[in-house]
Amino acid sequence: MKSPTRFFICISLFVLFGSSFLSYGQNSKKSDILNYFTRQSDAVNHSRFAGQPNPSKDLLGLLDRQAKWDDGGPVELNPLRLHMRFQQVDEPGTKETGAPARYRVFVEGAPENKVFSFISWPINDNLQIDARDMYVNGQGLVLLRKPRPDQEMSLKAVDDELTVTPSTDSAEPMRYVLSRRDGEMQVFGTLVPHPVVSQELGCRLEVLIAQPSTTAVLIVADGFPAKAKIPFVLESEGAQDSKVLTTNVNGHVVLAAFPYVPGKSQGTLKVSAEGPNCLPSVVLPWGPLAPVAPKVPEK
Repeated sequence: MKSPTRFFICISLFVLFGSSFLSYGQNSKKSDILNYFTRQSDAVNHSRFAGQPNPSKDLLGLLDRQAKWDDGGPVELNPLRLHMRFQQVDEPGTKETGAPARYRVFVEGAPENKVFSFISWPINDNLQIDARDMYVNGQGLVLLRKPRPDQEMSLKAVDDELTVTPSTDSAEPMRYVLSRRDGEMQVFGTLVPHPVVSQELGCRLEVLIAQPSTTAVLIVADGFPAKAKIPFVLESEGAQDSKVLTTNVNGHVVLAAFPYVPGKSQGTLKVSAEGPNCLPSVVLPWGPLAPVAPKVPEK
């Protein structure tokens, strides 16, 4: 990767992750436009059970940035509000073979005459930058070479398409970003191969693992009324907490939670969210007891 390109990607992702990303880039200079996450990053709405220590500001900021990534990233870096879409290519292998499913990547509306980089971010590792040049065709299919004329409107290109093979557990996301090499656009995407989700009468509730060992999770509610107050009830090994959050204009809201409870080394988290005509709930095992430090990208 050319050094100016790598520099821009490092600076952009420094902005995304805040000061904890300093060890990844060689220069902490930030442009005014790319200060979006530094200016807007807040302590995400969160729930913890009685007896838990208060989560650190850095951890809450990291969870907030994960949620913003999942919502498409900042407008400044993605002015067209493009979305990354994943299409499963094949079925995963058996437990014996352990082969994960492969997915094609689409970014409909991305310019065809530009060169891109592709970056992945697992919850238990650092940012991983693919050194290869990426391109898109007229369908938004991400390719490893410039599309040939016969591939211009193809929905698949077996030998030339980019595929991702995330090896994840239930509710574990893999995050990706397609970045223009000239720095003009970044499209964020999140893939959850094994989602833990509940849908009821148009309401949708999903839980995502946010830190290793399920010591932190993100609870995502969609399809609820706009600007509505939604009661959440969380239960874990006899402990209970409740929160009331207000959805945005799209009926969407995110709550971070810390499932562990004092005196327990593992357990099960149950979360429900109540709408006017729905009550979806999700259940997710967790463990071990001790919370880990937030995993942040480093060089």
